[in-house]
Amino acid sequence: METDSIEIFGAKEHNLKDFDVTIPKNKLVVFAGVSGSGKSSLVFDTLARESSRQWQDSYPLFLRNKLPHYERPHVDEIKNLPPSIVVDQKALRTNTRSTVGTAMDIAPLIRLLFSRVGQPSAGGSMAYSFNHPAGMCPICTGIGKVYQLIEDKIFDTTKSLNEGAINFSQFSSGWQAYLYKNNPLLDADKKLADFSEEEWQILREGSDEIVKVEFRSNNTGSVDRVDYEGVIPRFYRLYLKRDISKLKKSLQEEVLSLVIQVPCASCEGSGLNPKALASKINGHNIVDYMNLSVSELLPLLEEVDSPLGQSLVAQIKSAIKRMETVGIGYLSLSRKTETLSGGEMQRVKLVRHIGSSLSNVNYVFDEPTAGLHPHDAEKIGQLLLDLRDKHNNILVVEHSRQMLALADEVIELGPLAGREGGRLIFQGSLVELQKADTYTTRALNQPLRLNQDPLAWTEYFAIKDATANNLKQVNTKIPKGILTAVTGVAGSGKSSLIGVEFIENYPDAIIINQKPIGTSHH
Repeated sequence: METDSIEIFGAKEHNLKDFDVTIPKNKLVVFAGVSGSGKSSLVFDTLARESSRQWQDSYPLFLRNKLPHYERPHVDEIKNLPPSIVVDQKALRTNTRSTVGTAMDIAPLIRLLFSRVGQPSAGGSMAYSFNHPAGMCPICTGIGKVYQLIEDKIFDTTKSLNEGAINFSQFSSGWQAYLYKNNPLLDADKKLADFSEEEWQILREGSDEIVKVEFRSNNTGSVDRVDYEGVIPRFYRLYLKRDISKLKKSLQEEVLSLVIQVPCASCEGSGLNPKALASKINGHNIVDYMNLSVSELLPLLEEVDSPLGQSLVAQIKSAIKRMETVGIGYLSLSRKTETLSGGEMQRVKLVRHIGSSLSNVNYVFDEPTAGLHPHDAEKIGQLLLDLRDKHNNILVVEHSRQMLALADEVIELGPLAGREGGRLIFQGSLVELQKADTYTTRALNQPLRLNQDPLAWTEYFAIKDATANNLKQVNTKIPKGILTAVTGVAGSGKSSLIGVEFIENYPDAIIINQKPIGTSHH
């Protein structure tokens, strides 16, 4: 029996029309066709899913119950199927604290390095983690940011306390409102604009002396005396020095409307406690290590001469060099994963597999060059060839000319999308494809058409002093009423300019991106 190819019989997942196909091993195979032709149904929903399902079947039942459940795809049989690793552009399964360092498993190595070499030592590796009580800042609990009340929003100086001058439902109605309306040192009928400096101080921060406010029970008529507390400290104590997510949603939204997030002054945004920040290697603390781009971090690692850290340094350098290889050496290890573009996310995933010694594995890629500059697409292509040359099977769903040019084998599905697709219409080399009559062939042979008469514009969206991520105080004008392309090599700042700065300045804009349906912002 031939084992140098994967044989699929009766593929009929989604729109696939019950066909057979043989996929050669140890080759770079590109699956082409118009969108909706059935490429993903064949590669991801049939081949990769069945590979994952069979692999999980080898685990004990109690482990299988803890893993994602894969239904058997609609296919008659698949022969000679190796294990599959899917590398796509979906967001990593992370949380808001996840960084490039944690996603790459480099952050744990650096924490361990500081626990062994850093002076003075803060303790074990967890003492350098903002995710662990031993290392996190006690003020911001490791987040690096704190909520700050916007006083102009909570106080309406045109009104009196009786008229609802405190713009917060919990303080303007109910029993807590009595705390301010019945304060003997304040006139509840006096507009806040007319308050003296002393009255403002009492309302905001409280009195230097203990002030008792009387409360009379409507049911019993009994009188209670409660200590007065200023609006600001009470708001912080009850609503900001706690987990806001535990509040009911309406109150949570109201609280968030009155605050902004600012860097924590105690840890300067690092999320670490003073002991962790004081521990250094050759004059640099762990924050310095994490905030530098990985390319800038390499020279610091070269300076670590302690025998206790040499093995760790070697592991960290190896991972960093792989990041440089895929063209993301400009990223810092502290960069939040939620801020990465789709292309950056895919390369972060790719790096995890470059150093692998596994062979005869299906590496399945979903448009690895999507959104990438041609210069960066070349690097990705070479990495895929390197993985292939380690005796792996590289299966790529792709549309780009660059990736098709590298293919050992092209498989095209179609001819069209949906019901009009799902058929195997071509299999062979790119040279053979160019002689065929398919939609992909026509697209390859079609010359690039430039817009010879671009529309003029006068109105624009202004962006000033943009500094998100790697942007260097960028000033630009985005024209209105025309199609504008924002280009540049991966990591040049395109997503930061449009996805961050533009949206912050123009929040009514609609984002259509590569995230799953239902997660786009309005």
